[in-house]
Amino acid sequence: MNRHFALALPVLLCVAGCTDGGGPQSPSSPPATVPAAAACDVAESAGHRYVSSVGRNGRYFEDQHGDPISIRGDSPWSGMADWSPEQAELYFANRAAHGFDAAIISAIAVPDNGGPNENGATFDGIEPFVDGDIAAWNEPYWERVDEYARIACRYGNTLFLYPIDGWNLSSVFASATPEQAEVYGRMIAQRYARFPNIVWLTGGDYSPDTDDPAAGAESDRVLRAVLEGIRAAGSDRPFSIQLGPQKSLSTDNPFWEPLVDWNFVYTYLPTYEAVLDGYERPAGIRDPRPAVFAEGNYEGENNQPETAPTTDETLRRQALWALTSGSPGEFRGSDDWEFRDGWEARLDTPAVTQLRAIRDLWASWAWWQLVPDVDEPFVLDGRGTRSTDDEMVDVLYNDYVTAARTPDGSLAVVYVPTERTIRLALSLIPQGARYAWIDPADAAAPSLPAQVDRDGNVSTPGSNAGGAGDWLLVITG
Repeated sequence: MNRHFALALPVLLCVAGCTDGGGPQSPSSPPATVPAAAACDVAESAGHRYVSSVGRNGRYFEDQHGDPISIRGDSPWSGMADWSPEQAELYFANRAAHGFDAAIISAIAVPDNGGPNENGATFDGIEPFVDGDIAAWNEPYWERVDEYARIACRYGNTLFLYPIDGWNLSSVFASATPEQAEVYGRMIAQRYARFPNIVWLTGGDYSPDTDDPAAGAESDRVLRAVLEGIRAAGSDRPFSIQLGPQKSLSTDNPFWEPLVDWNFVYTYLPTYEAVLDGYERPAGIRDPRPAVFAEGNYEGENNQPETAPTTDETLRRQALWALTSGSPGEFRGSDDWEFRDGWEARLDTPAVTQLRAIRDLWASWAWWQLVPDVDEPFVLDGRGTRSTDDEMVDVLYNDYVTAARTPDGSLAVVYVPTERTIRLALSLIPQGARYAWIDPADAAAPSLPAQVDRDGNVSTPGSNAGGAGDWLLVITG
């Protein structure tokens, strides 16, 4: 997104006791209530799966039935403000046809996060609040949010919803106190309690302006108060925060580390580095936690002008490096996160088609059992250079091989980003295993046989359908 480089937000917040419209709120004030929105009914949600909780081993998410669910996400950040109802229907129908099942989206959008108005109003002028009071909700605005959430639900899409985005802290929520923010959090959780397709996020390119990260900035306390309101209203849906670029995990910030249920992985670097960082975090009271590649380079956009443009190969590498490093699914995005004119004609791209085939392939396996080969290397030679620091390295300028396998050895997946020969640990492969190369530029195409010699050496087949050298080696036994 072209907003990525605002590393410290100039947040102007009232201290406790200030007034905003109808006067101050206090912790002892009775919680404001709002009408419960009518969720999609049983018939509309039947057959769909939604992200509901963190899985039992802390590595993935489970759906409402307790089964592992892989995130196949998109990032329509400002859709709540930019879409007409007809456009929302078009968007979610199209994404469902391409296999998407999740969306990163803000409840309130301002120009910095793609919206049309500083006061959070929609494209046709409907404001979220009455006179800017975040506890005085303007029903026509929230009825539209209700409608879009129901549309998403009908198409099997879990909304990773930001009730408060880091980019509207300095506009719509600029005068909010923690006490007022807690009331707002209660209100939004109460309204959407019956929706099966909502989980919670906050932040968004968020870097608090403080010299003591553990104590937190005033903006941290406002964001935390929204979460406290959500929890006080009884919502236990998974929560996380998106911190700032170039590479970050939610647990990097000591103020937020005890509060997040999963790590939002945000990086422009080769994605395996950040995902493995999250996967390998030392076990603590709340660890392990899913480490989800949730934002990186977007299609049609590159925020580092000194590096190569974002290509379809860039997007494949980001996804496959993440998946083979322990990410339980992934999100993608495009330059249309702010819904520029003509976005409807740009929904169907070669990159989206490639990603659909990759995701379908991944879903055909017991992906939740795969373990990155960190402690017990599966690829012994030919791995390339692993990025080990946080210096800017473009995705296309790194060649590291990533791999994951199930503990019983019945499945192993190796992502090889450039043409080469690699050497496998044959002792970890069952006798009679089958080896195949899959072209990630056309993952729906028939696989190619892989020839492995007695020492475990195997070479990539040459250029793939996209003219690049990246391949997936799949071993089943």
